[in-house]
Amino acid sequence: MKTLRFSRLLLLLFLLMLAGVSLTLLTTAYLGAERALQQELQQAHERDQRMLDSIVESHFRNIRQYSEEVSQSASLERALRRGDEAMLEEVMQGLMRDSYSRYIDAMVIEHEGQFHATPNVSLLNLALPLQALSRSQQRLGTWVTVDAETHADTATGAPRKHYSLLRLTLPVVEPRLGEVVGRLHTFVLLNNNFWILNELQTLFGSRAIALSHEGRTLDSLQSGAHPWQDLEALKAAEGQVLLTSSGVLREHELKIGSSDAYRVYTALASDSYHALRDAYITNLVSATVMVVVVGIIMMLVINRLTSSALGNLTRYAEQLPKGGVPRPFTGGRFEEFTRVGRAFEQMLHRIQERDKYLAGIIDHSPDLVFLKDLDHNYCLVNQHYAEVLNTSPQRLMGRPMWSVLDSEIMEQALVMDRQVLLTGEPVKYKQRLTTRSGTRSFLFSKFPIVDDHDAPYLIGAIATDITDMEQTEEELELAKAVLAETRDAAIVLDEQQNVLISNRAFAEMSGFPKEQAGSAMRLFLMMHPELLEMLKQDRRWERACELERRDGTQQSVSVTASSVSRDGMQRYVILFRDID
Repeated sequence: MKTLRFSRLLLLLFLLMLAGVSLTLLTTAYLGAERALQQELQQAHERDQRMLDSIVESHFRNIRQYSEEVSQSASLERALRRGDEAMLEEVMQGLMRDSYSRYIDAMVIEHEGQFHATPNVSLLNLALPLQALSRSQQRLGTWVTVDAETHADTATGAPRKHYSLLRLTLPVVEPRLGEVVGRLHTFVLLNNNFWILNELQTLFGSRAIALSHEGRTLDSLQSGAHPWQDLEALKAAEGQVLLTSSGVLREHELKIGSSDAYRVYTALASDSYHALRDAYITNLVSATVMVVVVGIIMMLVINRLTSSALGNLTRYAEQLPKGGVPRPFTGGRFEEFTRVGRAFEQMLHRIQERDKYLAGIIDHSPDLVFLKDLDHNYCLVNQHYAEVLNTSPQRLMGRPMWSVLDSEIMEQALVMDRQVLLTGEPVKYKQRLTTRSGTRSFLFSKFPIVDDHDAPYLIGAIATDITDMEQTEEELELAKAVLAETRDAAIVLDEQQNVLISNRAFAEMSGFPKEQAGSAMRLFLMMHPELLEMLKQDRRWERACELERRDGTQQSVSVTASSVSRDGMQRYVILFRDID
């Protein structure tokens, strides 16, 4: 691995620190200026929203006033009362030619379930279902949104298109009697509605403007290159103003009466963003040059002051002995470096002391302890393991295991080693080894030792001599077998009178199955409480008495009870012999 000089690294860190401080200060100033610019844009957006609401409300108030005049027209009321279709058509055509109706796209007269539609010039080429639109959501006196879909025309290639309209419904009232003789539906089409977008574009001074409803663009006006590259980002943003490198994108809400909320998107040119960015880049270059110059000067001074102290510390670390007690650290011009050297010295003392502890534990452990690398060469062995193999730890170090183990033992060891490396989990197995004191049985526990990346690089093992334990288990099994086959009934109790062992003869004598031997003994001890008192005093108890069987009958038996103490625990052995 390539190394660096400390002085160079310190210089790099110092330069990075100065650069970070400068960048932080410049960024803070930049963000503050950008935040101020955003606040100014937000205030302008709120002001323009109020102007939009005022202008749109004024336009639609004029449309409403004209519609009210039409609904109160005497000629219209007369045509409806007479039911004269020709007269009604003539009256509506005259009304639609009026200069005040230029913002109205269609009017529909509803009378006795019949609808008479009079479209303006803007709807002559559109086949909109005005009658159906007049029937839906009939709310008097307020503007509502009505939507229509035109079908695709395969003959002309015209695609299917969505249209959104605003409708105002007013009653047509007979002036003398006040009787409602019909309804007037006034429609304003928002698709390709030039007068709305043109007036708003002129008002805002925007390069482009678009009107949208439920994600569909109804109408748009623009000049120059396409300004909507960041429109999706504006829709995803939480605010209604987005400052981009190409300008300012804004979102306004357009709502008339009880209509749906429409979205007005505008793109404004903005030189403030470019000026702010240029000033930031200029200051950043100047700050970078200053940081480099100041950093080099400061680093030369620091390097001059620290080179001597660092040299003493480095030489002390390089001259440390591999064994024995490390010499005291005496070099160092500065207090901090002297403290590092002294701490290093104390650390070496602690490491040496812990090495002694570990070596003492491993060397004096009664178990066999050893470590092997992945090539099965011994890296560490304790004295007991070397004695079992009739050699010394020094002769085993660095040697492969097949140089000291016979083929049968080695094959089993290799199988267990592969299992440890494959699963990464400890394994246990029994193995018999020939030692100076004869053949002994050992329980081996092998486990992987992993590096910092959890990859095994050593195999550790601890083996415990279990020969005496196996002999004890054999003796115990033999004693259980003898006890099970004896003709006398036998019971072994613990200090709490729980049954530990009961043989088959006791089950036959008492009539209780083996799992219920405790019930039989509780009955017997209740009849003879003096038995436990004698046993607790380590006194033998012998007597002829009666044993109550499961069926309630009494059987004469000779009882011999004694106490056995082992490993600090008391066991009570009770024998029953039939004397009938």
